[in-house]
Amino acid sequence: MGGAAIASSSGMAGRIEERGILGAAIQGAVDGRPGAVFVHGEAGVGKTRLVRAVCDEAAAKGVFVLWGRCVRFGAVDAPYVPLIGALEGWVESAEPHQLSEVLDAVPAAGELLPSLGGYASDSGVRLLSVVDALVMAIASHGPTVLVVDDVQWADLASRDALAYLVAGFRGQRLAVLATYRDEELASGDPLYTWLADLRRLPLVTDIRLDRLSWDETEQQLALLLGGSPYHRLVDEVVRRSDGNPYLSELLVQGVTSTAAGLPADLPAELTGALLAAWHRLSAPGREVMRVMAVAGRPTSIEDLREVAAAGGIGPEALTAALVEATSAGISVVHGPDRFWFRHPLLAEVLYATFVPGEAEPVHAAWAKTLASRSATGLDEVQRQGDLAQHYERARDLQACLEASLRAAELAKASRAPREEAVHLRRAVRIWPMVHSGDSAGRHRELDLWERVARADDLLGDGEASFAAWSRTLELVDERTDPLHACRLLRRWADSAWATGRTNGRPIAEAEHAVELSRAAPDSAEYADALAYLSWCQWWNNEPDIARRYGEDAVQAAHRSGSNAALGLAYAVRGNVDANGERSDPDTAAGLRYAQLTGDPELIWRTLVIRQNYLGRRGRIKDCVELTRDFLPFAIGAGALSVAVFAAGLLAHHLLMFGRLAEADGVIREGLSLAGMPNASAMVRLSAASLSVRRGDLDVAGMHLQRAKELMPDVENRAGLSAQTVLAEYLLATGGDGQALDLMSRTLAVLAADTRDADEMLVWGARAAADLMEAARDRGDSEDVLAVRAAYDDLLIVRRSMLPPAFEVGGSEDLIQPAMQALFTAEAARGAAQTSTSAAWEDAARRCDAAGLRWDEAVASWRWAQALFDEGAIRAVVARPLRSAYRFAVEVGARPLLHQVETLAAVGRISLGEPAAARVQPPAPFDSLTKREHEVLSHLVAGRTYGEIAKALFISEKTVSVHVSNLLHKTGTSSRREVAALAVRLDQSSTNLQD
Repeated sequence: MGGAAIASSSGMAGRIEERGILGAAIQGAVDGRPGAVFVHGEAGVGKTRLVRAVCDEAAAKGVFVLWGRCVRFGAVDAPYVPLIGALEGWVESAEPHQLSEVLDAVPAAGELLPSLGGYASDSGVRLLSVVDALVMAIASHGPTVLVVDDVQWADLASRDALAYLVAGFRGQRLAVLATYRDEELASGDPLYTWLADLRRLPLVTDIRLDRLSWDETEQQLALLLGGSPYHRLVDEVVRRSDGNPYLSELLVQGVTSTAAGLPADLPAELTGALLAAWHRLSAPGREVMRVMAVAGRPTSIEDLREVAAAGGIGPEALTAALVEATSAGISVVHGPDRFWFRHPLLAEVLYATFVPGEAEPVHAAWAKTLASRSATGLDEVQRQGDLAQHYERARDLQACLEASLRAAELAKASRAPREEAVHLRRAVRIWPMVHSGDSAGRHRELDLWERVARADDLLGDGEASFAAWSRTLELVDERTDPLHACRLLRRWADSAWATGRTNGRPIAEAEHAVELSRAAPDSAEYADALAYLSWCQWWNNEPDIARRYGEDAVQAAHRSGSNAALGLAYAVRGNVDANGERSDPDTAAGLRYAQLTGDPELIWRTLVIRQNYLGRRGRIKDCVELTRDFLPFAIGAGALSVAVFAAGLLAHHLLMFGRLAEADGVIREGLSLAGMPNASAMVRLSAASLSVRRGDLDVAGMHLQRAKELMPDVENRAGLSAQTVLAEYLLATGGDGQALDLMSRTLAVLAADTRDADEMLVWGARAAADLMEAARDRGDSEDVLAVRAAYDDLLIVRRSMLPPAFEVGGSEDLIQPAMQALFTAEAARGAAQTSTSAAWEDAARRCDAAGLRWDEAVASWRWAQALFDEGAIRAVVARPLRSAYRFAVEVGARPLLHQVETLAAVGRISLGEPAAARVQPPAPFDSLTKREHEVLSHLVAGRTYGEIAKALFISEKTVSVHVSNLLHKTGTSSRREVAALAVRLDQSSTNLQD
């Protein structure tokens, strides 16, 4: 399964830590500190490619790389094959004077190397010393890396030579890197002893390469396909390759980055690679593997024995076959009594070896065996699902439908939304085959399609959800069931917007939903339709019309008595009354009513509206608390789609506050989940912003490309903050002019949210300042005037919008003053004012007050730069520069760190703190959020998780998340320890009522 990598790109997904270890070993060789690293893992996991990538980088810097590869010859060993190959490669590429000096130093080289007329005979010790002398002679001319690839096939002489070299490490400029496959080693293989002896040596390191994670596979596919792959394609590749990089590469042969999934047929090269080891099994071994492949998943030995017996395979033959397959690395033991294939794709390949009709009796045997079993919980969901699959393949469609519906019900009861969706999709596919021509079953089919649509909504499968909602509209009769039609139309309209089929909210559909329910004015459907129409009108910038429908919605909701209707109605009315007295109580009431329903989608909708209110008041930290509490609830409830949206919004806010590490964790969680296109695009945008700030511009570009694929109109879409993220990326990649043009073209899009427009104004001023500085440096006065004109146009657009720029939302709002200070400072920089340090100082201090640590650090760097340009003494320049330095180091912001260090070098400023100015480390509780302080107070009082959850109106799982954060931030290991620390430091002053 090994073999050359297919990818033409030189990039590599993941393996950051492993590359660091190998790079350190090579740097050790450069510094005269020899070392050896053994890299191992299964076939196809990327051992050779990893070592090759690191060695290519080293070779480009002048390091000698001697590459030798072991070959599986069979029973007869040829001595020193990989070492001879490595040395011959050096001989071919060496400079003539180096070659001459090495050969002069090792006269016996001609007895070893074929190119010099030699042949490796049985003169073991003498030739071993020749190998050692040659490698050391080469290393004396420069740092050298000796690579031995696939050492599990190395001859004994080569192993002895490697051990001799490693044992002789004493200051040489040499690194030894070796790879081997660990899954093919039989019990008692001599290689185990050889490796164990080497690992005891002090300069030997061991690395095991595991399969790639989901996000690492996504990176790999992006490199292979030349573009960011669709979430569903990554899901399918991960499911079928199980993260093995080589299998993933083979799977996507001929696939483009625009493909939504894999072709039905596996590539021939992949099939051949997987079947090679299977063909070496005995005939009974091959047949048992085929029977196991039909199972479709890891199976117990008891079930396999029963099915095999139905096919004439006795227990002794079965046991022998399993032992043989396991020894060959084809099957592996899962848990105490289950077997499956080491590479799950082999099951697919083996299943394809059945001729039409041949597998039906095997499926029937599996169905009969599984039907005689029983289970509970998710195990029973799996059993029913497996039964449905085997019944379908055995052509018993009625039994397949019944098992699918049972599995879906059990999955729903077990809160397993992915499994529920899988079984529901099978049920709707089988339904017409079982109930063909059954008009009486139309309502049952409609209900089934509605369940499918809701399940797809929760999972974030936008296209499948839209298709399912569209099918429900085809099945419902508006004349006989208008309220049901109203509900379905509402959901269809939401799905159309979430999948990017409409830019503005769908007014026509919202109005039709109101008309469908108007005859039932006391119904929850009517109230919901009015609230939705109000929301759509507000999005489309019709506040007066929206306000009227919002009032009607609240009245209708009260008549209906529905908490769901009340939640949406109050939230929408509060949102429309943005600056009125009712905005705060209405949005809070809407969220409370929604929480009473327990519906994660409704809770999220009202929570977003509540956050809109809080954001307009500058209370972004409260937004962070709300979203942080909601995210684990949504995941626990199986509402993965809204969880993605929550992750995107939370990451965006965390990045505002400069909390890059926390944002990274949230982004990773969001990327691992499937979401609607707009939600997934928001996570991608946050991921791009994080990557820019860390200096990973290629990764940022990949995320932005994927965001645009998800939402082609992302530049013009409100509510995603795409414009500012794109501007940040463009400025980082030298596209200042494009950034200014983007701000000018899209500013008016954000008429409904002028705070986002104000942030765009800051980025526009930043781009204009960069452009004007560059033009002045070139002496290009015409360009300065052109940029100034474009910048003035941007200001004109903003002045046409209401409210005015940087309007403060209240006494608590410290965000807008900080944004205005940043804008003022950038404008001063662009205008080339003689003194801008005061403006940058004001910006830094206001950002500090608002908690905007990222902007504070950037402003501090600019402040230091302005002070330096104005001729301030080094001690004065150093204060803001050191502040920016500490932050950049803390969060790993490489571009900002580079800018700070460059200024420090030019100004000859030490970035270390003066000895007399020691800064006390922060107290362990200083970084806690308001919610974490509340949870801490309850812990001090001795409350249980359940009591805390009840007191704070959150779930026990959310309490657990907060406690984990408390332990991490305070460096404690248990809730008892953190409570004791709080008492000692008097951090538990909150009074609790029993």
